[in-house]
Amino acid sequence: MIYSDLDNATSLSVTQNAIYIVEQGKDRLLKLDHTGKVLDTIGGRGSGDYEFSKPVDVDATNGLKIFITDQNNRRIQVFDRRGQFLSSISEHATFVNSRRYQPDQISVSRLGEIYFWDKESRLIRRYDLDYNFEDEFRISSDIRTVDDLQVTSTELLILERASETVHRLSPNGGNSGFYPIKDIKAFYVNEEGLWQAFEDRVILEAENADIQEFEFGKIVRPIDMHVQSGSIYILTRSDLYKIENGSR
Repeated sequence: MIYSDLDNATSLSVTQNAIYIVEQGKDRLLKLDHTGKVLDTIGGRGSGDYEFSKPVDVDATNGLKIFITDQNNRRIQVFDRRGQFLSSISEHATFVNSRRYQPDQISVSRLGEIYFWDKESRLIRRYDLDYNFEDEFRISSDIRTVDDLQVTSTELLILERASETVHRLSPNGGNSGFYPIKDIKAFYVNEEGLWQAFEDRVILEAENADIQEFEFGKIVRPIDMHVQSGSIYILTRSDLYKIENGSR
């Protein structure tokens, strides 16, 4: 464990230089170094810039921009790596009206496209790297909850904990298949393959079907995970764990 006493943490994103954690109980974003030392905090309850009301998810991309879904304020706040406010994504104007969002899970592609799950409308919305609205699509009614959302170069992946399933979608929302994974709590996808977090271990299923397993040594309740520079980061509601890839 490298950090403890988190207040209802909900999301984790790790870059080469820092760890970002949404701490919903305190309506703030924590920035840590890779040893767990606090570098900065952003937030506090409110509706202004630098303030949150029920933040849910964070994607720190390559460390240059940090996106945080600010659910009760119906917006996504965008910050630079120094924690300076850049912009807010809050609605999409149409010819008839403006649609206010209730953003929940978010993921940013390598090209800078922003995908997020609008919990109220049950739509996934996509913006370009300049925050211009591009598209929206409804997912299958068979997917009851979106507990995590990740974007790869070829597809969208959705974690549904209740059914213990990772759903695969095409970039425009069409169903491409699914992975039934018993007892899965969190997942992460990178060039190495599909990482799966359980209460006592992490499993990596590589593209060539090879399996690697990393044990925690104790029972925890993961709610998010990230893999960065040879380290596995596991987030629970109250604690942050770090496991080196060489640990078994």
